Amino acid sequence: MTPHLVVIGTGYAGLLAALRASRIARGRVAVTLVGASDQLVERVRLHEQAATGRSVARPVAELIAGTAVRFVKARALEVAPRRLVTDTGVLEFDRAIVCTGGAVDLELVPGAREHALAIDGDRIVRLFSEARRVAERGGRLAVCGGGLTGIEIATELAEALPGLRVELVSASEIAPALGPKAREHARAALKRLGVTVREGVRVTAVAADHLDTEAGRIDFDLCAWAAGFRAVPLLAGLGLPMAADGRVIVDRELHARPDLLVAGDAAAFAVAGGGWLAAGCKTAMPMAAHAADTAVAELTGGAASGFRFADPGYCVSLGRRDGIVQLMDAAGRPGERIVTGRVGAWLKERVCRYTVMALRAEQRRLLAYRWKRGPSRSLVAVEAVQ
Repeated sequence: MTPHLVVIGTGYAGLLAALRASRIARGRVAVTLVGASDQLVERVRLHEQAATGRSVARPVAELIAGTAVRFVKARALEVAPRRLVTDTGVLEFDRAIVCTGGAVDLELVPGAREHALAIDGDRIVRLFSEARRVAERGGRLAVCGGGLTGIEIATELAEALPGLRVELVSASEIAPALGPKAREHARAALKRLGVTVREGVRVTAVAADHLDTEAGRIDFDLCAWAAGFRAVPLLAGLGLPMAADGRVIVDRELHARPDLLVAGDAAAFAVAGGGWLAAGCKTAMPMAAHAADTAVAELTGGAASGFRFADPGYCVSLGRRDGIVQLMDAAGRPGERIVTGRVGAWLKERVCRYTVMALRAEQRRLLAYRWKRGPSRSLVAVEAVQ
């Protein structure tokens, strides 16, 4: 019988894993993609949707058309050994790849879930409409989270809605993943756009009209939440080792157990020096491609290899006319070399387009998705996999 591979999740990672597995298997493995949504939401463009209202979703059916990938629209409930339980039935599998991703953590402080709008596909439409309403009367938007998502939301909305008073609140210095030069450029861009930046201010609670912080009260008319991260809890309760943010710890081939691989923002992959490979599109797609390669190899008698990744850097939007490209050195640290301004914005746009181009290339069997590889950096061996 033809072995069956099930891929769970219709984000960048899930679609790439399914398309790649189908392409390289050439009919030797049946591939089923399962997702609660039949849309790919381009998360790297959510700040654009917040500012313009234009949808950044693409139909899954369009992206798998012409391939042997079968799509099942269903919510995954449990991943038992070789069985996926969904709200529409049970799927048997020989291998599964979990790519269910994660989201900003609305449980980080009391009141965030009730009074803040998360930067995700479900609430971004509401953020678009309410930001306009608030801007019309010169109201205040508080953006909580000084990482790259928070910076992109703050700059995009400040540029699109000049009447909106935007305040960015960060528990640490802003953009901690970037180097000093890039961070200073981000601060200058925020200032130019009229965004008030509060660094080193920790939010302790969110009320209906204000933030409680360690530095005092900050009033707002609308709050956008871009702080913290937590993986989707599909694999919780299975006895698998997990990181503090809910990601499942995987081995060097991305297994969580022999029949189960995890890729993208649902996976915790240990790196040299401690900690986990950062979540995000730039790591999710390489992990998904590698998981697909591993699953097909194991199901067809091939050999699997360890996952290798070298950080290429970061691309950040600062509105439509400015951006930052932060390159990394050989050790994966932010280098001195950065690209900013209109060229940085242009390069950021090219990177955003490449994510979908890569899916199209796998779909049409034109080119295999490639990523920058470095030495194998995994330090973790999951006991259940041994």
